[in-house]
Amino acid sequence: MPTRPPKVSPARGLSPRAVSDLLLHARASNAGLWPGSEPIGVALPRVARGLDARDEEGLTRRLLSAWSDTVRAHVEAGTHEVSLSGGVDSAALCAMAARHAPGKVRAWTMDVHFADAVERGNARRMATVTGAELVDVLIPDAVLPDLFERAVLANQTVILNARAVASYVFYLEARRQGAGPVLLSGAGADEVLQGTPGVLASAKARVDEDRALAARVLVAVDNSGAPFRAGSHDHEPAAGAVDNSGPPRAGARRGDQESKPSIPSGDRGSDQTVGPRDGSPPVDNLRTVSEGEDSDHAPRRPPVDNLGTAPWELPSADALPSEELRYARWVLTELILPPELRGARAHGLTVRTPYLDEGFARVALALPESVLLRDGFGKWLFRHAVRSLVPEEVRLARKTPRYGHTALSSPVRTRWLELYRAWLSPARLEPLRVIDSRAVQGLLERYMRLPPDDPKAGPMDRLLMRLMSLAMLQAHAEAPP
Repeated sequence: MPTRPPKVSPARGLSPRAVSDLLLHARASNAGLWPGSEPIGVALPRVARGLDARDEEGLTRRLLSAWSDTVRAHVEAGTHEVSLSGGVDSAALCAMAARHAPGKVRAWTMDVHFADAVERGNARRMATVTGAELVDVLIPDAVLPDLFERAVLANQTVILNARAVASYVFYLEARRQGAGPVLLSGAGADEVLQGTPGVLASAKARVDEDRALAARVLVAVDNSGAPFRAGSHDHEPAAGAVDNSGPPRAGARRGDQESKPSIPSGDRGSDQTVGPRDGSPPVDNLRTVSEGEDSDHAPRRPPVDNLGTAPWELPSADALPSEELRYARWVLTELILPPELRGARAHGLTVRTPYLDEGFARVALALPESVLLRDGFGKWLFRHAVRSLVPEEVRLARKTPRYGHTALSSPVRTRWLELYRAWLSPARLEPLRVIDSRAVQGLLERYMRLPPDDPKAGPMDRLLMRLMSLAMLQAHAEAPP
């Protein structure tokens, strides 16, 4: 008499397919990774960049007027607090807020060891120029590894560098010192004003690096534990967009972007990008980063059916009309906004992003490219437009990437490596069901032998931090319904 197979309890935690897709950049959005998480809504206007750049002064006046209207709406709604890094984006935000609310603006800046010294000096200069009260939030290095797990849970997704942890700590300490309840952030300026020349090429190179390394530690199983079928898909349906300036659009789930004040015009730093690898060719998605490295425990490769396709170019139900817009939405929702919005919300703070408001973004995204990228500068017309607000040495300062540090270069390296060993153990990784823990151990041992300035350290650290984040999310996840 045939017997029924034993009843298997549903697996707890993260979907193995979602974990694999995240590590391989194999889906357009990882919003569904953490059970019950709400999507971050970024409703970028569907506009095309203009071709006629002859009337630059007219474009300058229009851009500055849109910026003034946008910031004034936030100030009149009662928001007088600004996150001030010292870059041109936050400097222009602080200056415009002070113009509309003289003597009332309070600026919050971050004192952490990897913060750029020039920008910190520029933040102090802007506070003096604008009359803003400056509050310097000290973030000791030792608290970053200690609060990594709490930052991951607050972000509801993976963390790939220490700067995201520093953002979490920054909002924690700012709240303790009386910030809020609403702060303005300069996030999004690079994405609507082309602030980083060559960003698409460098982002694609980084995706290639990520995929190559991830393929070395992944095994091919689906959500039930069976092998993947090559070419299979299980993408979740795309969530509806949430407009920055109001409630969710019809039919859309409520996301992390808080509602914005209405903008009088009537229309609506990226710091995460990575520069080109010095002398390094792009890495094939099926090739290891270094052909000569020890690969004794490299597992069989999982199927990857999007080779050569950037994650922002993967099929989407609401694809935006240009690669610039598709990339902007991807980098904002996947990398930039989770630490800003969710990290702050975990401490009872609301962060609003005026550069992404409808009125300003529509004007910025319609500007001809020729007035934005000039003489090696990004955001050129915006820098020109705010010349009456921001001192020249601040508005013309070269952009400095700020990713935080790898564990190898941290002043508390030993503490970071202890955290890596604890969370990248077989007992922590095996519940994810798609990770070869022996391969991860081999990668970790090679990583720990690298000098801090080795070019391989950055890509390896991104993967190790992602894996550690996934192990933490898995440990806290509840069984799916």
